Amino acid sequence: MFKKLLPILTFIAIAALIFPLPAAAAGLNDGRVILGDEFVLKSGEVLDGDLIVLGGDVELEEGSIVEGDVFVLGGDVTAAGRIDGDVAVLGGQISLEATAIVRGDISSLGGNLDRDPAAQVNGQVFSGQGVDVPFDFDFGFGAGEFVRPSVDMWRVRLSPLISLLWFGFRTVLLAALAVLVVMFWPTPAGRAAEAVVAQPVAAGGLGVITLVVAPALLLLLTITIILSPVALIGVVLLVVAGVFGWIALGLEVGNRMKIAFNWELHPAAAAGIGTLVLTFVLGGIGQIPCIGWIAPFLGISLGLGAVLLTRFGSQPYAPMSAPDAEAV
Repeated sequence: MFKKLLPILTFIAIAALIFPLPAAAAGLNDGRVILGDEFVLKSGEVLDGDLIVLGGDVELEEGSIVEGDVFVLGGDVTAAGRIDGDVAVLGGQISLEATAIVRGDISSLGGNLDRDPAAQVNGQVFSGQGVDVPFDFDFGFGAGEFVRPSVDMWRVRLSPLISLLWFGFRTVLLAALAVLVVMFWPTPAGRAAEAVVAQPVAAGGLGVITLVVAPALLLLLTITIILSPVALIGVVLLVVAGVFGWIALGLEVGNRMKIAFNWELHPAAAAGIGTLVLTFVLGGIGQIPCIGWIAPFLGISLGLGAVLLTRFGSQPYAPMSAPDAEAV
């Protein structure tokens, strides 16, 4: 029974190590991190630090005080008290009652802002379309420069604390996606992972060429009205191939960890753990100024090239061999 639970417990343990990092950054007694539950700060109560809620609603009653930032993912915020920092909500509604006071900025992505005219907001309000987001939707690879859209659509100003949490959330989300992909398509993922090991030079070279040439070609197709749908399909395929390649690379990392630590893991669990570690490490390296992008870029190139060599894992990659001299 324990052997069956080991992959799940290992995955949860690693995820738990990532999520508390932002809370620990402010001190053990400062701030709150709430996962999948509602948070209510009653009148007269003071929260000394940041409030981070994932998958739950937040209610700040009149007379309550949050001495930090408020970040909510997948939930609504109803505020009637005072918030000394910024408020950022992704995928939820923000409601500011007449007694609400926000001394920082308010950012809403994927939701609406309902503000009473008497509510006080000292900072700027970013809500709806027409603004820019610094996330670049790079899945934590740290190589957003290569996929950054030419027209910025969203902007969410977040503190470094919340940005760190967002990075951790993307990392765990991608690891969970890896578990699902390998669970339902184990053979294609395995073939792509094998190509990474068997032909790293060929896969990496093909991936680099694709990342350099494909964006220019897709941009050219976008300019022409007739071929613009083709360009859209190409962008989708390129993103899917990149994510699939990253998961294949994570599967190989997970398999290496399984052997090194003598773990008995299902391939899907190995892919989840490997993808989590790979994304966390290379994504962290990607934050180094100037040269940090090199490591995640090479990782993306290697995985993407492996996917292309195996035609999305539909067939094993067999390198072309030289013709037999006797057959000539």
